[in-house]
Amino acid sequence: LDNLLQRKTSVAELDFETYQKEKMLETDRVTLSKAIEPTHYSLELSPDFTTLEFGCLENINITVKESGISEITLHSKEINVLEVLFKNAGSEKNPTLESISYNMKLTTVTFIFDGELPVGEAVLTCKFKGILNGDMSGFYKSNYSDADGNKKVMASTQFEALDARRAFLCVDEPGVKATFTVCLIILAHHTAVSNMPEVSCAHVPGGKKKVVFDISPKMSTYLLAWAVGEFDFLQATTKGGVALRVFCPPGRAQQGAFALDAGVRALDFYDDFFQVPYPLPKMDMMCITEFAAGAMENWGLVTYREVDLMIDSEKASSQQKQRVAIVVAHELAHQWFGNLVTMEWWDGLWLNEGFAAFMEHFCVDALYPEYKIWEQYTTDAYGAAQKLDALRTSHSIIVPIKHAEEVEQVFDAISYCKGSTVVNMVLAVIGKEHFRSGLSLYMKRHAYGNTETVDLWNSWSEVSGQNIAELMDMWTNRMGYPYLTVVSEAWTPTSVEMTLKQDWFLADGSGATLLEGEEGKEIVWSVPLLFASSESVSNTAVIMNKKVQTFTIPLSGAGDWIKINTGQYALARVAHSPEMTKRLLPALADKTLSSVDRAALLSDAYALAKAGNGSVEAVMDVVRSLVGETNSTVWDGISAVLGGMYVLLEHIGGSPFSHYKAFGKDIVLQALGRVGWDSKPEDDHSAKLLRTTVIALLSMFASDDEAVLKEARRRFDGHFTDPLLLPSEYKSTVYKIILQNGGEKEYKQVKDTYYATEDNVERKYAMNSLGAIGIESLKLATLDWAVKSGDIKLQDFFYPIGAVGASPAGCELAWKYLKENFSLIQNKLAKASASLMDAVVIYSTMRFCTAEKATEIEAFFKANPLPKSERRISQSVESMRSTSAFIDRIKASQLMSETYWTK
Repeated sequence: LDNLLQRKTSVAELDFETYQKEKMLETDRVTLSKAIEPTHYSLELSPDFTTLEFGCLENINITVKESGISEITLHSKEINVLEVLFKNAGSEKNPTLESISYNMKLTTVTFIFDGELPVGEAVLTCKFKGILNGDMSGFYKSNYSDADGNKKVMASTQFEALDARRAFLCVDEPGVKATFTVCLIILAHHTAVSNMPEVSCAHVPGGKKKVVFDISPKMSTYLLAWAVGEFDFLQATTKGGVALRVFCPPGRAQQGAFALDAGVRALDFYDDFFQVPYPLPKMDMMCITEFAAGAMENWGLVTYREVDLMIDSEKASSQQKQRVAIVVAHELAHQWFGNLVTMEWWDGLWLNEGFAAFMEHFCVDALYPEYKIWEQYTTDAYGAAQKLDALRTSHSIIVPIKHAEEVEQVFDAISYCKGSTVVNMVLAVIGKEHFRSGLSLYMKRHAYGNTETVDLWNSWSEVSGQNIAELMDMWTNRMGYPYLTVVSEAWTPTSVEMTLKQDWFLADGSGATLLEGEEGKEIVWSVPLLFASSESVSNTAVIMNKKVQTFTIPLSGAGDWIKINTGQYALARVAHSPEMTKRLLPALADKTLSSVDRAALLSDAYALAKAGNGSVEAVMDVVRSLVGETNSTVWDGISAVLGGMYVLLEHIGGSPFSHYKAFGKDIVLQALGRVGWDSKPEDDHSAKLLRTTVIALLSMFASDDEAVLKEARRRFDGHFTDPLLLPSEYKSTVYKIILQNGGEKEYKQVKDTYYATEDNVERKYAMNSLGAIGIESLKLATLDWAVKSGDIKLQDFFYPIGAVGASPAGCELAWKYLKENFSLIQNKLAKASASLMDAVVIYSTMRFCTAEKATEIEAFFKANPLPKSERRISQSVESMRSTSAFIDRIKASQLMSETYWTK
């Protein structure tokens, strides 16, 4: 490894096609001039919680790299510059400021001086004022209540992707790294935290104090962070001596205990696995009471949405604990992958997010093996990647980004989830030790620097001796993934020889075999495949890198079976032949087939049927084979299929829907009989997840069942005095069942639970269920409550919209409401994260499944454009059209026949 570190990567070592593409994209990027290079930022900030403004004295150490320059352009947004001074220590006379020019479109400010700037090192001093906004981006305020119910304000930062410029003047690009010193002048009773440890604190006039933090390592602007307010905290220390603290609103410190333990264990795990110690002296994890995303990986000060950090370990569901563990593991993986080594430009976002999405599973599997997280990966991240990347409106992992603002549209399941599957494929190909040593090499070689994707491929290639760039190039530079079909097969008692063919899988069933814009060029992925039979699993992946390829797999007997792509390492859909499927069905029923493969067979059958590459009857056959299933991950797959088919058959209506609902109800009630409403002493993590999944289906299939409604009513009525009667695992489901069968009384009871607590975990139960009420006026009241009341935080207001939009009538109402209140909602979210508007649009249209609705939605957003949500809207309407075509195929299937359901 040490020898490899001494080597310099040359162009000859790269996959040259990838190298050329990336260099071409680099020249296209809209960035600030490289003639001015910031090396250090010193910030002295003074936030005012009364006026909701802040002042700043900023000193930027810069290097002027070219002669003939008389102006400096920096990124700036919503900042009012008051004074500017340029000083080159080696010059007797420095140019003075002549004028200031703001460019609102490019969010820049240009300082024009009265003479040429001397080449060399200089200091640019700026005084300015900014806004403590309420948009959950930049330097912003959040509201919360303390332990006594008093209303309080805190202020914190959220800079990724392009909002550091809302807090200070900078070159706000990931490839322009610098060091930082932060100083905060705050009220004496407030606490301040930043990326680095506090080095001094002194009282200053006006009942304030001045808190100075240590100089940071070299890092990107989007990773800088600070927070001010009244906080409690818990603290622990890692094996490596790193102090880790969890900060939260006063009086709630113990709710951070689970996250604190997860954080300490994760940092220790990464220290050991990466063979590169965590480079900062401390790690703080902070609960931000108003937060647009799930969390943000600021180096040494990770910020979290409340529900992703703070839980009551005694009351929290298994899902909630797992969620906190996953999010903590994800953000702490970023401390190395993203922070220590950062992508050069936003087209490499997946280097941050795809890798962290992989490592969150890798780490949690090591720390919490009882979670069986890799099993869940099949129906979670892997499934999300398959769903989105089957659309023509998907995009490649590495997507050309000219203007940095375009990155907002690629914080999605492609960058995160498909990115993680690419990393997982590399692991399957080169093995754990080469995987680990390649990562260690990559981080040591590029520490505190910036990289392109090919740098990661080269590190793995060097340690493994395999050409990873050549293998993985099409996975990162092309959208989509393959669909494998069996061309021929020859079975003997000892082996099966099969010939497979790969095509581009598309959800609309178009079966494309050409890349758009590359006429005559066949699509061929390098697909790492593992195979399983009843008694063996492949030791290493075999690469399918031809359009048509033959494989011979050993068998243990004449009746043996074969599973293609066992373990789901390759991102692919597989259509097993009728003979293979016939042999596999008994293995499904008796669970000889692994849980991952059982879930995959069902998922593939459903996706292939939706695309017209398989039959809906085959899907139902697989579901019937899984009636006795007891694995929680497989039940996640069953739930997805049962729920998806419910929406489609509900749209068809009539007798087919009645029969299907009875079919689903029977399966769900059988499962309920096995898992019960109450936890058992022998329940492990998976058993608790299974109970949650099964009971969640009751609100869809059995809310009108007498026994179910009676039990739901008993638990609902009793939980106001005995909270243990209604566990967190299924509180929302019970609320929905009660609301579906209730009226204004029940609606008020559920809504009151929102106001009875400041705990957002508890509040989400009400937000996620109130829309289930059957009364239209109350559905409309729920939408008004979310959008107009001011009682719902901006970070959460899409939850009630989603609850309303979850039924056909509710979706029509939510869509009508969005159209009628579009300007209000647009203004509400004008400066907030684009993900919030994405959520509103998706939740207001999610039950639509006709081509006519797709056309209507397209027309509305053509007349009322949302540029930052354009890709999401296109993906949504494409899904509607492919679903509409699937409904037509269902109408032509046996599911329309009475005899099909009574056989």
